[in-house]
Amino acid sequence: MFKHLFPIFNNNPELVYLDNAASTQKPQMVIDGVSSFLAHDYANIHRGLYDLSERSESLYDQSKQLVAELLNISSKEVIYTYNATYAINLVAQSLVNSHFLQKGDKILVSIWDHHANSLPRLALGKLFGIQVEFFGLEENYEIDRSDFEKKYDDKVKLVACGHVSNVTGNIYDLKKIKSRLRKETFFLVDGSQSVPNFTIDFEDIGADALVFTAHKMMAQTGLGVLVLKNQRVKELEPLIVGGGTIKDVSIAGFDLQKNNQKFEAGTPNIVGAVSLLHALEFIRTLSPVHTLSGGMQVIWQHEEELVRYALKNFQQLGDAVQLLGSQTAPRVALFSFVLRDEQNFNRIGEFFAEQNICIRCGGHCAYPLHKHYHLGGTCRMSAYLYNTTEDLDRFFTRLSELIKQQR
Repeated sequence: MFKHLFPIFNNNPELVYLDNAASTQKPQMVIDGVSSFLAHDYANIHRGLYDLSERSESLYDQSKQLVAELLNISSKEVIYTYNATYAINLVAQSLVNSHFLQKGDKILVSIWDHHANSLPRLALGKLFGIQVEFFGLEENYEIDRSDFEKKYDDKVKLVACGHVSNVTGNIYDLKKIKSRLRKETFFLVDGSQSVPNFTIDFEDIGADALVFTAHKMMAQTGLGVLVLKNQRVKELEPLIVGGGTIKDVSIAGFDLQKNNQKFEAGTPNIVGAVSLLHALEFIRTLSPVHTLSGGMQVIWQHEEELVRYALKNFQQLGDAVQLLGSQTAPRVALFSFVLRDEQNFNRIGEFFAEQNICIRCGGHCAYPLHKHYHLGGTCRMSAYLYNTTEDLDRFFTRLSELIKQQR
């Protein structure tokens, strides 16, 4: 239904790409949009008074306006970085620079988090004497609320968690976490696996900050998005300063901008922003009424169909396959698994690669979660808009062949 819109599949007709949790393919509309921009409109932005620069800046701003529409926020709350990991580190260090986090304070991180969200906290602990604790999951993969309540004491100043696990695929109810937080607790959400898949309302979640990355949403690599609540934009000091972040500089010191520009030091990834603009415009075209929310609904409905189809096929394999994550709770089309009689997950990945089926094997930058389940790694299959049930049939046929070889 959508695969023909992505030239990677025309150029690789035997390809079954099921590694979308790592990165997504790009539609022709994004490729053409970026190419046209580079051929006709590219220049550096901010303070350029000539036509090319003004056109570039307009497109850069338009991309932020579409992000704002996507998440129900103001474009003044949108900050572009170089990836989601950079955005999370930017917030972490800004909280220290602003003295919001100090020695003796405590951070709570979810056990299912990607290293991008957990490592910056552990680094703060090592550098500044800030305590870091992980809250866990119950046997049914739901948040262990009693564990959270026990660890959320008066010392906790920051709670950070992923909206969707990049290992289990589970969607976590962040509003329930938010409802337990004191007003002064900073709440950061990693939306890298949620924003590309279904509609997110930043205000409804109640977070202070949300991050995601453009390349998981059909745009180019090298662009991360940080959404920072307007009040936090005013309160926090940036990690890096430089061109674009200041109002005035003298030999005696400098004055920072008071808006989101103070977090965008140096030349931004203008081409990346334009690629995200065209990716979001592409999502609009998926909707009969040409809206972002409608396009996201199309993506989610398609993904729900793939989830049901994949779960049915996994269930038919019985106990030969251990699937991580709930088989009943809301989830995205992301499935991590291990085989009962095969510990070498890299060999499994190579077995699929022989048939041009792309999956990912390893710890998925989520070692604490794998260790929680006493696993050295897993294999992960993740589908997206352009995948079909035929793609999943090829995956499950190959998986069944591997199981038969083991018997």
